[in-house]
Amino acid sequence: MPSDFPNEFFRTERLLFRPFLTEDEDALVAILGVPETVQYVDGGELLSREQAALWIEKSRENVQRFGWGTGAVVEIGTGNVVGWGGYARPEGAPEEIIYGFAIEHWGKGFGPEFVAGLVAYGTDVLNLPELRATVHPDNARSVKILEQQGFVREESRHPDSHLFVRRSPAAEG
Repeated sequence: MPSDFPNEFFRTERLLFRPFLTEDEDALVAILGVPETVQYVDGGELLSREQAALWIEKSRENVQRFGWGTGAVVEIGTGNVVGWGGYARPEGAPEEIIYGFAIEHWGKGFGPEFVAGLVAYGTDVLNLPELRATVHPDNARSVKILEQQGFVREESRHPDSHLFVRRSPAAEG
């Protein structure tokens, strides 16, 4: 990786968001190897070790190419990987935020804290004119988090997901 490969993207009060490391494979499998944590992710399929390794590799390639992407969410106080997230690039569409946390960290307020960080980073640092998120209709927690961060539901072409969009003030003006 180049010497300017980022060590981190941003920090919030309790969380550090950084590119994936090869050593994150076990944590990623532990998080996405639980049915409750993947129920709204890619059709609910559990993540295998091989898929985790590929995800980490592709994520690091995207960070090298674009300077940002998806990565690990680390609890600052413990140094443990507690989730994953970042910006995905669906083909032919603007960037989308994605995120998820290990089930033992649900209810701690990490979701709203991390999404607020993604929004601030996306608008203030990356200058993205809009952020998007697709959410399963039954994922009420994520819908609430997105709405609290100014995302508005728009028409979606996919019946199994809702599209939420947040435009930067500069893009709307």
